[in-house]
Amino acid sequence: MKDSYKALKGGILIDGNGGPPIANSVVAMKNDSIAQVGAADEIIIPEGTEVIDISGKTVMPGLIDAHLHFWGIKKLHPWDILKEGPESRAMRAVIDVWKVIDRGFTTVRDTGTASSLYLKNVIEEGSIIGPRVFAGGWVYPSNYLTYKAWPVPVDWLVERGVFPRPADGPDEIRKAVRDRLRKGYDFIKTVDDYPKEEEIGVVAEEAHNAGVKVAVHVLWGLPIKKVLNAEPDTIEHGSGLDDESIEIIIKRGIYLTPTLAILELWESKGHPWDFDEATRNFFHNTYKVHRESFDRAWKAGVKIGIGTDFLSDTMSPMGKNALELELHVKAGRSPMDVIVSATKINSEILGFDKKIGTLEVGKLADVIVVDGDPLKDISILQDRKNIIKVYKGGKEVPRLNLNEIEQT
Repeated sequence: MKDSYKALKGGILIDGNGGPPIANSVVAMKNDSIAQVGAADEIIIPEGTEVIDISGKTVMPGLIDAHLHFWGIKKLHPWDILKEGPESRAMRAVIDVWKVIDRGFTTVRDTGTASSLYLKNVIEEGSIIGPRVFAGGWVYPSNYLTYKAWPVPVDWLVERGVFPRPADGPDEIRKAVRDRLRKGYDFIKTVDDYPKEEEIGVVAEEAHNAGVKVAVHVLWGLPIKKVLNAEPDTIEHGSGLDDESIEIIIKRGIYLTPTLAILELWESKGHPWDFDEATRNFFHNTYKVHRESFDRAWKAGVKIGIGTDFLSDTMSPMGKNALELELHVKAGRSPMDVIVSATKINSEILGFDKKIGTLEVGKLADVIVVDGDPLKDISILQDRKNIIKVYKGGKEVPRLNLNEIEQT
């Protein structure tokens, strides 16, 4: 097979490492990898290279959403989801994955969806267009809070592909983790709803023995000590973090994916499960505690990832994922720090930082070209018109019809 050479020349380079941008740069790609990167006057472009002039544009690593769900739903309300089978949701997800990469997110971490493993496989075989997917295998207890919002038998939820079958007690949990690993999931996702520290500990033990990372959902302000003692790799959401918890998180090198976007949308537009005043107050208080925890965490130096928790419904549609970056900047973080979170830090969360996350020689050529300067206005990343080109593994990604996107 003949080698393919491309060079993006003249752009403002943000390489993902957090250093100063390079005004006149070259990002040279050979096949699926980055061959050269740096200032244009320091790089000799090989003869026969396809040179693409991107003068005045910004060139940067492909973005990563480290927490989303390709659920393929239209409404989040339990009854609407139960009326549909997993097949309908999976068909919608085929377009959702394209929407995500079309907006510059070349890699994602799906933290629990029935179709995620299948989407990953068909994307990798080239049958559909989408980002690189890291699929999470859920292990949840039968008292998981979200189960309580669905007043139907658990078997219905399992059969309809809404949730996995719950596992209680160390033996069941161990078997459940091994089942997810056998199926090929990239990491294990669990929750702080397990009442005993030993149960979460079994999840982490089995996953880590297999060399797989563990993400723990912490959203409802429940005691976090038992979670931290199990030594997870990431905390998802992270509501209710106190100073002592944050100190432990920093000491152990645990990452936090705070998922501001979904809670911001629920706060501003109303949660789809807005059954009564008690429910409204519950989610409002969760939002308030969550934002306080986030501010406390990033200011203390916790390693922060970027994840939306988008579910693909009309309130959190795929393709709008860059909202998360803007919310981090509005909270006080610098645009450069937020871009590093969405690229380098997120690649570390995935355990794939030797391959993606920064524009460095030898890494996969996941690259986007942006019209404008996100360091001056990070919100430009939310406008699909500003995402000029997207490369995943050196291949330019076919774009969705713009009119179709604007209607969704």
